[in-house]
Amino acid sequence: MALTIVDTPITGGVDTHADVHVAAALDPVGGLLGVAEFPVTPAGYARLLSWLGGFGAVCLAGIEGTGSYGAAAMRSLPPGSRCASWDDARSSPGGQLERLDELIIPLVTARAPGLLALYGVGPDTAALLLIAAGDHPARLRSEAAWAHLCAAAPIPASSGKRTRHRLNPGGDRQANHALWRIVITRMSSHPPTRAYVERRTAEGLSKPEIIRCLKRYVAREIYPRLRAAAD
Repeated sequence: MALTIVDTPITGGVDTHADVHVAAALDPVGGLLGVAEFPVTPAGYARLLSWLGGFGAVCLAGIEGTGSYGAAAMRSLPPGSRCASWDDARSSPGGQLERLDELIIPLVTARAPGLLALYGVGPDTAALLLIAAGDHPARLRSEAAWAHLCAAAPIPASSGKRTRHRLNPGGDRQANHALWRIVITRMSSHPPTRAYVERRTAEGLSKPEIIRCLKRYVAREIYPRLRAAAD
């Protein structure tokens, strides 16, 4: 009997930014297959498409900001793919997100009061952090343990006379991604964070190093609110 190989249809979603795009792959029933970041370059677009194609045939794609940051990504879609269009505003991506927020916000607020008040923390990132905390309650025994869970705890990476640190790559990747999204939001529109970035850049730190520092700071800021939710 001949073996038939079925190319699973998948849906791709791209959250676009000036420097990086964040892609997600969903299976036919909406299950999350993976999340990854790609630079906003021709090579980055190629890697994004190759990554999505590794899960199956991309039959539908949702791209944020197709009139701005997402314009080039939309032109890079593989032949045969299509972008969804909506006539009803309540069925549009924005409408769907609004409805999800209506459901998530009360749950987050009841579980961790004050979490959404932190700059850059939205309903979706708050939910990811609460899920990570709930899945690993023993890892909330200290602020440092929480940072390790989020892969936001620095480990030594010194070379020669220069003292440096890098983040531990282990931990909950979804929680780490939530921290990254909060940091990126703050870097773009939060005056104290922008001032911090300027100062550390003048001191010679690279952008990835600054993001690592900010992830650790955000993890420290979030911990007491999650600790209160766990008590």
